[in-house]
Formats: sequence, C-alpha cells, structure tokens
Amino acid sequence: MKKIVMLPLDERPCNFDFPQMMPKADYQLVLPPKEYMGDKKIPADTDRLAGWLLENIEGADACILSMDTLIYGGIVPSRLHHEELPELFRRAATVEALRKKNPTMQFYVFQLIMRCPDYSLSDEEPDYYDLCGRELHLYGRYTHKEKLGILTEEDKADFERVKKAIPPDVLADFIGRREKNRAVIMHDLEYVRNGTVDYFIVPQDDAAVYGFTTMDQAEVRKFLKANSLHLKTAMYPSADDTGLILLGRAVAKLGGITPKIYVKYASSKAAAVVPWFEDRVLDETIKYHIMAVGGQRVYSLPEADILLAINQGSGMWYPDQAEYSTAYDIERNLGEFVSYIEYALREGKLVAVGDVAFCNGGDEEFVRLMHAEGIMLKIHAYAGWNTSSNSIGTTVCQAVLYMAGRDDEGNRSFLLHRYYEDVGYMPYVKQYVTDTYLPGMGLDYFHADGKDGKVAQIVREEMDKYMAEHYPDIHALVDTLKVEMPWRRMFEADVKLTVKKGV
Repeated sequence: MKKIVMLPLDERPCNFDFPQMMPKADYQLVLPPKEYMGDKKIPADTDRLAGWLLENIEGADACILSMDTLIYGGIVPSRLHHEELPELFRRAATVEALRKKNPTMQFYVFQLIMRCPDYSLSDEEPDYYDLCGRELHLYGRYTHKEKLGILTEEDKADFERVKKAIPPDVLADFIGRREKNRAVIMHDLEYVRNGTVDYFIVPQDDAAVYGFTTMDQAEVRKFLKANSLHLKTAMYPSADDTGLILLGRAVAKLGGITPKIYVKYASSKAAAVVPWFEDRVLDETIKYHIMAVGGQRVYSLPEADILLAINQGSGMWYPDQAEYSTAYDIERNLGEFVSYIEYALREGKLVAVGDVAFCNGGDEEFVRLMHAEGIMLKIHAYAGWNTSSNSIGTTVCQAVLYMAGRDDEGNRSFLLHRYYEDVGYMPYVKQYVTDTYLPGMGLDYFHADGKDGKVAQIVREEMDKYMAEHYPDIHALVDTLKVEMPWRRMFEADVKLTVKKGV
C-alpha cells in the first residue's frame, strides 16, 4: 500500500476531513494529529508541524504540503501574521529537508495568493477589516485600473474618498503583509524551478478581475513564463479544494492512471460565465482542475472515463433578480442536462457533478430533478458546497479516487455527506436556522454557541427533517447523524453521518 503524507490548509472539515472521507484506493493517507493544527485565527505551531513532517516523511510515496500551514500556521493566520522575511524563509526551508530525507517521493505543494474581500468584516481578516475592508478592496481595484490606464472619472473621484477613509497605519499593515506573502511565494517557487518539488499550485483565494490579488498574480506569472513552468505549476481560482486536487493527482500518478474527462454544461453559455469570487471564465478554470489532478481533457464522451457535468446557466443570479429567469430558465436546459447524465451512466461512464449554478449551496431545482429520476445515488461524485472552483475540485477528486479504487461503500458515504451539507444545509437549513432560531438566542450568523452547542443540535434536527421530507430515499440510508459548527459560525456544517448496513 502506498503512503501519502499530507499537511492540510487548516483544521476545517473541507481541508482536514474531506481527504480522509474520500473513497479509498491503494494508499494510506497520513495527516498530523488534529491538535497540531490551529484554530481559525490562532496559528498552528509551525515548528511542531515541521518536526512531524520530518518524522513521517520516510517511506512516503507522495507528500502534499500546504505552504501556508507550514509557514504561517494556516490560511487565516497567513492574513494576520507579523513575521519578518528571514523567519518565513527559515520555515519554508523545511521543504528542502523533506526532499533530502525522501529523494524519490512525489512532492506537491500549494501556496495561496492572499485575498482581499470586497466587504467590511473581520471574521477571517485583521480586526480593522470591520471598519474599512470594503475600502481596502476598492483601493486595490482602483490602483490596478490606474496602472492599466482604465480608471474612469467616477473611479477617480471614489478613489480619493477611499484614500481618505483608510488610516495610513492600516494601509501600511495590509500592503506590507501582502508584499511579504508575495515575496515568500516567489522564494518558494524556486523549489519547483530547481526540481525540489514536482508540482506547485498557486491558488487564488476569492479572486477578482481587478485588485490586489490580480496584481500579485501578474508578478507570479512573470516568473512562471520566464522559466517555462506551465506544466509544473498551476495558478487559478481555488483554495479549500486544492489539497483534494493534489490528493487525486498523487493517487492517479501512483496508480499509473490518467483520467480522461469530458465536460458537459447545462447551458451552452456556461463555459463563458465568470463565477462569483473568481477572475476568469469557468471553462479555463476547469482546464486547470483537470490538468492539476493529473487528468486529460477529452472532447467526446466515448473516449472519456469520467463525465464532468457542470450545472451552470448563463450567469449567477439570486432568484429575486430580473436576470434570474433568463439565466436559469431560458438559457439553461435542465431536462437535456439530466438526460445526458443518464445516457452517460448507461454508457458505463463515471459521472461527477459540479453543482455550481449558485454559490454556497446546491441547486434545489436540479437536485430534485435528479431525485425524481432516481440518479442521486447512481452518479459517482457530487459537490455544490462553496465557490464554483471549490465544488468542482471536490467532485473531480472524488471521481478520480473512485476510479482508482472502486470503493463503493466509501463513495456512497461521501455522496451522502455532500447531499446533507450541500443540498440540505447550505441552500435551506442554514438560512432557516439563522432567521428562525438565532435572534431569540442572542446569536447571529457569525456567532453560534460553540462548535457543538444548542445551535448544532438545532441544525441537526432541521437537516434531518428537511432530508426526510424532500429526499426520503437518501434519508433512509443514514443511520446516525451528528453536526458541529466549524469555527463556531453558520457558514458551513461539519456533518458526521454513518450509513445503514445492508442497504
């Protein structure tokens, strides 16, 4: 059995638990003890993690390493730290020590470009983001547009307002940290250039067409172009799915397989949609997912191993927006889309569904149609839990791992987890509990009563009720259900379920 050592991006289920919940193949996945990881804004002990890696790397066939965890102690600490470059470079040097201890392993690393959200909220950012987060985002956008010579007169006027709204020390702190983090990425990319690591992903966390992240991306891209690293690196909108994609790559490479993937969209315009929190059309990001997982995109179903079915219309809208009907009812054909999924299943293809019509939750209309057709448990992978890229990366990983190991029991279990969170919790239970229960408890969306308090119990009860009513066939397969609230908020649910035996 192959051994894969993994240091995840942080301690949340999507990063720490999903890799362990995936269908099994011929590998043993080794992660650090959960207590070694951080807790949201509290960083992990990076030296302790480095020691753990060095202790466990011998005999590994592959290593998947989050540089943000190794260097900063996690994704959120990477946005908060006050370390100087010599210390950050010292931590990064563990990469060289790992390669020296294991010269033959596959070595995959990833390191995020620091995000700059367009809202004023400090939940995952420095405290000052409550006061001027939106303005920091606009500062980056206007700076970028100014450099490109496309700043409008309206932009110029608002840029002056933004400059006055941001305290100088805040701007200096934010930009200074970005500069450090970018310098560390450039330093660490030398590891792929000189052959220390085999593949390097630079995910763009909550990207946008203009802004700080895109300017940072341009600097990184200069290095990649200058060194012709297009086949050894990938830079695309991603974050919480990157470890999964690299797990799929490791398993595929160790198993000697190259998954051939055919992409089918629910709308002929879907490929050109720029999803929320991303900076490019959907089809280009999917190309990166397929390349990064070690697959090959093909352009007909007969030559494919996997059908990647992407549920998207001609744009992303809320139901109360005027454009909704055109995007989802007129320029998307769900009947034809589901019919094609059924056809692919009859042809013996594996089917992975990326349900990305909406952000942070599956598409009720689409999933109910799958339920009516009886194919929810016939498909082989599904995700619709967060950003478009996070969902697609998750479903691609699941399909590739199932292809490698044909673990029906493990695959069904992860499918059920996805349906309970992505279909039950994300689009319905989350908002229902937030609106109905939390105000009377003195709580809100960003402040639940701990990880496993009364709120988690209510979520479990409402999720169980919702799935029993709307998806009885799925509900009938679940034996036990437990729910926790990662980072003590409503954004996501940590669903822990067991599947009934003999069904």
